[in-house]
Amino acid sequence: MMNKRFLHPATVFFLLTLVVALLSWVGSIYGWSGVQSLISAEGLRWKLRNVGDGLLEAPFFGDILLLSFGVGLCLHSGFWEAVRGVLFRGRKLSRKEKRSLWLSLSVGMVYVLVVLFLALGPWGVVRSITGELKNSPLAEGVSYLLSLGLGITAMIYGYAVDLYRTDRDIIRGMSYSVVRFSGYCVTLFFVVQLFTSLHYTGLDTFFGISLQWYRVLYALCCLLPLFLRKSKFE
Repeated sequence: MMNKRFLHPATVFFLLTLVVALLSWVGSIYGWSGVQSLISAEGLRWKLRNVGDGLLEAPFFGDILLLSFGVGLCLHSGFWEAVRGVLFRGRKLSRKEKRSLWLSLSVGMVYVLVVLFLALGPWGVVRSITGELKNSPLAEGVSYLLSLGLGITAMIYGYAVDLYRTDRDIIRGMSYSVVRFSGYCVTLFFVVQLFTSLHYTGLDTFFGISLQWYRVLYALCCLLPLFLRKSKFE
């Protein structure tokens, strides 16, 4: 049953986008400095050209999608449930589960050591051309490496407990979190529409929001839906 006490975050951002469009129209009529209307032929053309690109270029979207593959495998394989049961619930694992958990954790540690060797070793394969980690391929691909490490660890556990048998099981595990993040993707779409419209119309500058603060607020709003409890909006 839908909870009528709360608007869904996607609805909130959609309504705010309508407010931005209306304000930009009013601002263009009254000659607000640097403000251009979204409700115009040029505004419509801009929206049609950028509606898809804005979503793909949203802050952290690519990183979250990559991480969802590894996280999905951790949840689907039972690896996270086993770790959580041991650490927080005092749950006793079966002999097979214990053996599988230690095997997967051992493989995970080897993976971490390999990454550290690549990062800090003498070859500097994943460091920048200046030999630093800042702005290096390692720094830019950290979400991929983290997802890969989680995925490998979880796959080992899944195979060891006989949950995974074919490649289809692996794909099913990788998509496990993606399906559950579908609501987030919808909300993110409306977050992107709000902030790209705000920036296009110039209302961010008109209201004194600097480019730095615009980027900070944009990033926070892109992350916020991940931490909102889904049950509140159902």
